[in-house]
Amino acid sequence: MKYKLANRRYIGNKTALLPEIFSLLEQENIHYTTVADLFAGTGVVSERFLQEGSDVIINDILCANQIFYYAWLSNLPYNESVVMQFLNYYNSDCFPVYENYFSNTFSGTYFHHKNALKIGAIREHLENHKQELRPREFYILLASLLYTTDRVANTVGHFESFLRKKPPYKEFFLKPLQIQPLNGQSRIYHQDANQLIKDIKTDLMYIDPPYNARQYVNFYHILENLAEWKCPKVFGKTLKMDRANRMSEYSKSHALSFFSSLISQAQTKTILVSYSNTYDAKSSSSNNKISEVDMERILRSKGEVIKKEVPYRFFNAGKTALKHHKEYLYLCKVFVNNM
Repeated sequence: MKYKLANRRYIGNKTALLPEIFSLLEQENIHYTTVADLFAGTGVVSERFLQEGSDVIINDILCANQIFYYAWLSNLPYNESVVMQFLNYYNSDCFPVYENYFSNTFSGTYFHHKNALKIGAIREHLENHKQELRPREFYILLASLLYTTDRVANTVGHFESFLRKKPPYKEFFLKPLQIQPLNGQSRIYHQDANQLIKDIKTDLMYIDPPYNARQYVNFYHILENLAEWKCPKVFGKTLKMDRANRMSEYSKSHALSFFSSLISQAQTKTILVSYSNTYDAKSSSSNNKISEVDMERILRSKGEVIKKEVPYRFFNAGKTALKHHKEYLYLCKVFVNNM
């Protein structure tokens, strides 16, 4: 078995929405050869565009997500035998484990001590042997480590906090990645979407911004820490590092103005926005930052808008009630003078 890009547990994962997205584009006879995925998340939407032959700009604010894009979705070369050599070594009894930053920081909370030892030792070995690998080989190995780390964590599916129970030991085995053939070229960015949009022009822009006050970096700070490997100090009960530089403005009170600015600057023929309808959740922090009325108003100032409501099971690992949840797809055919 291999890890697929879509295997990841991720808030807002769009794997199940893919048929609706591409059905709408076909139904409306939208033609495109270049696409921008500005809040790419898991990367599954970009993967689908690349498979069908589009050239895709892939962007996200989280460092760990960049690792996944470079591993699965880049056009960089790699040697599979080299990757397997490292994976086999990490999975063998010959690989030495020892106390390290990760085990000293996260044992007994997010991970069983033996799991934390292995994770930290592998990450340190990867960093120390980075020069022996091609860039994509390094990204593939790190992606496998990040996916496996998520699977052995003592959590409900994200890292906002850890479970109260003592972390159980879980079998730790790094799997290779199932990398699909890509028929398009990718360009990968790690920028604020509102800054990147000033410098790009594509036929289609897919926009899937954060919906509410819950910051993604709080859900995935462990993976961010592991991806960057700067071994920062952590603080508080949930052991988070300083995350100020990767907080999304779309999860704050001025989300509406940022979205309005984003749309006004979009240099494209078509905009496709997916947005959740969590307007009536038990927790106010789970409610949407942008209303349906405002969403439609902003998009209609840019072009002709078609709205599609899709019954959608939202990945939610907390206690927020999401009955009758729907995903809204807004297709905006941009006026010629607004391109």
